[in-house]
Amino acid sequence: MVEYDKKYTMTERQEWAWNKFWQLSEEKKYSLNQTAKIVGVTASTISGIRNGTYNANPSDQLNKLVAYFEIKESAAKQAKYDSYVPTSISSQVYEIINNCHLLGGLAVACGDAGIGKTQAALKYERDHTSNCIYIYVPPCMKSSNSIIKAIGKKLGVRKRAIDDLWTAISEKLTDGMIIVLDEAQHLSYEAIETLRSFSDVFNNSGKTLGICLIGNEVTVESTTGKSGHEIEFGQIVSRRKSLEVFKTSQIMRHDIELLFPELEGNKPEIDFLHNVAIGVQGIRGVVDIMIKAKANDNITYAGLVAAAKSK
Repeated sequence: MVEYDKKYTMTERQEWAWNKFWQLSEEKKYSLNQTAKIVGVTASTISGIRNGTYNANPSDQLNKLVAYFEIKESAAKQAKYDSYVPTSISSQVYEIINNCHLLGGLAVACGDAGIGKTQAALKYERDHTSNCIYIYVPPCMKSSNSIIKAIGKKLGVRKRAIDDLWTAISEKLTDGMIIVLDEAQHLSYEAIETLRSFSDVFNNSGKTLGICLIGNEVTVESTTGKSGHEIEFGQIVSRRKSLEVFKTSQIMRHDIELLFPELEGNKPEIDFLHNVAIGVQGIRGVVDIMIKAKANDNITYAGLVAAAKSK
């Protein structure tokens, strides 16, 4: 138990959350500022409660701790599945990233949502922490300037002028690295050209830098010229090492068995989830169904159907 000034009165639940706060700080080796920011209070508030200098009733602030740790406690009780399972599609996406890493140049792995592309990319980043940069591309980050800034942040490079930042990044990147951009359908033509330019610098000096784009089928249009700009996209197409498009219809029954070994031998349940997966929901959809069914303590066929129908 971590002491606090006894002029403040805590409920049993507040005291539980107070101790969980310090446990989190110790386990993760976070500073007071880092831990306070995570749970949604200020470091000065925590220090004040501990030292007796907080000049108000701390109940509202302590209840923020209670709310945070109760949510985390509930989440921990939910069914968990490995973030990456080598399904037929995710393993192929992983291999595409790996080949791009080895050969350099531009590669594209795209297709339907919820089929394991992102998990494969994150798994690759975890497996190659020293020479893989993973960047999630939200819709607001479609410009070349935004992408350059994102790469610079990953590399710890900051320059005010964008041309200086490009030069600093190209000097910071090293031979044999790869940059993986997830949700790459949001990237503009100029952003893709900028990414290609980094790869070209390495290629021209006999080195390799891989650029792998992960996204939906719009990503294909951005690298093939199908959007009506065939001449403009010629440079990109000529440097693309591979392009693969994946569909939920390619998800195999064996993938369901890999994802949910607890269903081994349960043909109706596996068949049901496979039929869901090859539709619009994909792998992501069947994982959601299983989590709901486990929360209801019923992973029978009837339980899965009920979970699928629930909102």
